[in-house]
Amino acid sequence: IDINISPIGCNGGAIIVRYQYTIKKINIVLSVLFLYSCIDQMQDAGDAKKVTPVRGTVTIQVNTGFVTKAGDPGFPTEGLRAVFNNFSENFTKRGIVSIDSLIPGIYSVNVSGKVDYNGQDYYLNGAVSNVSIFEDITEEDAIENNKKVPSINIRPAKVGPLCFREIYYCGVTPYYFRDQTYEIYNNGDEVFYLDSLCFAQLEPNVATATLPVWPDEDGVDNYVYGIVVWQISGSGKDYPLQPGESFLIVQEARDHRVNNASSFDNSMAEWEAWSGNAGRDNPEVPNIAYVFWDKPNTMQWLTSVFGAAFCIYKMDTPFDPNNWQTQVNKTQRFMKIAAGDVMDGVELLPNMFSFDMKRIPGFVDAGGTSVGATYCGKSVCRKVTGYREDGTPLYQDTNNSTDDFEVMDQPMIRRNGEKVPAWSPALNN
Repeated sequence: IDINISPIGCNGGAIIVRYQYTIKKINIVLSVLFLYSCIDQMQDAGDAKKVTPVRGTVTIQVNTGFVTKAGDPGFPTEGLRAVFNNFSENFTKRGIVSIDSLIPGIYSVNVSGKVDYNGQDYYLNGAVSNVSIFEDITEEDAIENNKKVPSINIRPAKVGPLCFREIYYCGVTPYYFRDQTYEIYNNGDEVFYLDSLCFAQLEPNVATATLPVWPDEDGVDNYVYGIVVWQISGSGKDYPLQPGESFLIVQEARDHRVNNASSFDNSMAEWEAWSGNAGRDNPEVPNIAYVFWDKPNTMQWLTSVFGAAFCIYKMDTPFDPNNWQTQVNKTQRFMKIAAGDVMDGVELLPNMFSFDMKRIPGFVDAGGTSVGATYCGKSVCRKVTGYREDGTPLYQDTNNSTDDFEVMDQPMIRRNGEKVPAWSPALNN
């Protein structure tokens, strides 16, 4: 679908636009056209400098390869929302696909939405950074004349029952980080078996505007790449997680207040991410195994206190230890994680002005979240949207952590009445 937006007049300073929709035969393409300035409003200002309208185009392509194994021009796109962020000018515009009244500058563009396709809910999320909007780029330039314009590749992602509920990553003063904690929740309405579930820390380790370059054969947004991948063992139904239950994976499971009075107690964790240091192993908490770590640190598993990126996924096929990839001109290996396997992901940024440093594709997380500082003792928690009859919470999950998460003054285990799984060592010790 192409959406053309054409100005047809002004009304009290507002721009009136006309929408034209064109159905493409092969690919689904949405052109986001925007216009700033209203020339008629300037004509009464005799000494004012004349402003020329500027039109820009961002092409949004919906790639359904992992959904239908072939392109599907019928994949729905109604209801997608677009956000344009100009961070240098502290200027943000939101709208339903079409955006007007933009000021010229450098933008990060984010498009997201949720659609139903053949009875299954999918997220459609994509983003592109450093979009220059200074001169006219018409639809004819972009499509007929093959003029290079920014494009956003959207990969449909299935809505899964599991989600990151709370993440505590930044540490606490003075420079204490052993208490990093990740709580994962069953936000669905059916039991989910955690056996073989993978929890991955993604590349790059620290947010950066210089993104990795992957081999061309990997394609665009077909994979994310794990630095470290942990996997829950089990025969298939050893670890049922009921709706409303959560579990914890922590760097070290202990009452950290013994080491730092400002920290907290996460000794009731279900799994400890132990990397081999016998002096830091809690024998009362099972160790989750890492199944991929190219260069393991046997002293500790530490994620960046500035914010890392994570995803959870469950493969349809047995784990393949050889399913790795290297960056172009790099020697380090990274685990390839197929887009269709990802259930949930979160991008943690240094602060909420760092979207130009967003490192992972929009199908994992269309936005990003942050506590805004290091060693401040704060966490990010998903927003509650309601409660079940048994009192357990329902959380907002639009696959956009900018909207879905809020900052908490301190971490708290199962802060909103989440239940503990029956098999948890916290109930059996």
